[in-house]
Amino acid sequence: MPSLELPIATHFLAGSILSLGLPLGVLIVVIVWYTVLARRGFGAR
Repeated sequence: MPSLELPIATHFLAGSILSLGLPLGVLIVVIVWYTVLARRGFGAR
């Protein structure tokens, strides 16, 4: 059954990339949002 191992490994790799990439992407978005707010001033909305 070597033909079944490659798709499982590919899906595992994609899943591990997503599980690392999504939190990093969210963290980057939050940092950019916080920086924009800090530049404008927190009280001025």
